[in-house]
Amino acid sequence: MTVVLADSNVLLDVTTGNSVWADWSQQQLDDAWRDGQVVINQVIYAEMSLDFDGVEALDSHLAVSGLNVLEIPREALFLAARVFSAYR
Repeated sequence: MTVVLADSNVLLDVTTGNSVWADWSQQQLDDAWRDGQVVINQVIYAEMSLDFDGVEALDSHLAVSGLNVLEIPREALFLAARVFSAYR
């Protein structure tokens, strides 16, 4: 089973009904769901929260959408910091 990490921009396109990108973004999500599971992480959760009035509203939206929030493994966070440091 494939697990796809959905970008907040794609999710917000659909949630807000973006006139330019909503259809394309919905198609990408539909394709991802056909292939497996679609998830988000804590960063994407935070980015999405700006369009909701509270935690309950966002959590309800995620539950209806079937999106699970997965933790970012500490090893990945550590590696990301190293990569960012090398980039700087």
